Amino acid sequence: MNAQEEQELAELVGKDEAVEFQGAKFRFKRLKERKPGESWILLVYGPSKAGKTFFGGTAGPRTLFINIGEGIDTLLSPAFTTRYPAAKDMIVADVRESETGKALAFDEVTSVIDEALKLFPDKFDTIVIDEATAFRKFALNRGMELNTEARTRGSSRGSRTEDFVTAEVGDYGKEMQLIEWFLATYIPKFKAAKKHFILLAHERQTFGKPAKIGDDPILKRITPGFTGKTFPDAVPVYFDDVFRMEVVGGGTNVAYRIRTAGSEIEMGGVRHGGVFDVVEANPNFLTLLAKIQAGVMRTSTR
Repeated sequence: MNAQEEQELAELVGKDEAVEFQGAKFRFKRLKERKPGESWILLVYGPSKAGKTFFGGTAGPRTLFINIGEGIDTLLSPAFTTRYPAAKDMIVADVRESETGKALAFDEVTSVIDEALKLFPDKFDTIVIDEATAFRKFALNRGMELNTEARTRGSSRGSRTEDFVTAEVGDYGKEMQLIEWFLATYIPKFKAAKKHFILLAHERQTFGKPAKIGDDPILKRITPGFTGKTFPDAVPVYFDDVFRMEVVGGGTNVAYRIRTAGSEIEMGGVRHGGVFDVVEANPNFLTLLAKIQAGVMRTSTR
């Protein structure tokens, strides 16, 4: 550690502790110096029309919203704009597959993030990807393209963005590798830059065989909608918290809520233990973030 680094350490932890760690190769600091909620990495999943995009919009005007699904009209609806008028100033990047026949969208998502972090990191605090189903499709297209390029010319397939090109088992494996590469590569970048990250995802319901013929199938598991038998269990490891969105009511009397804890069949869980109610009604990202940063034990048992 050079003199400048020692001075920075002294400013960070105080002179006494700087002396305690003097001469260390790595930068050490007390746990108390870490601030909760500097970078919140959140996975929110649920059924269609359950308010996932609505929740993403509550991250507010200082948000980079990467729109790769079909839900952004939610943020233009009076139901949203009336409650969150300032959100109209969020930064939006639309990413779609191109008409060129090349699978470019997966790489474009990473390019959007790279450029934003490099060119205007002071303009946003939170990155939202809406949503994982489309991102998986981008990864599958890219995976099919990579696998095709690895084949001999005689056994190559059509363009990855053509209709009716059948994906093979190896393509889905490549899709999973690309998704995991993205999470393993970019989540550390978000944390280093002190940015929050929200990935919105549809849910996947797994049913078991009924007890007898004619009975309804038994719902065994509800997980984020990622490919593979075990991969949906691997993805949440990268996130601080995994929430499930729910919608109650109907017609004009609709209310959204988030379930912050898992159950026997629902995947969920938090690293910020004791902060959230089990069910958070009308969830607002910034309000939940403030709870983390306050570090106050919840008083409700809901």
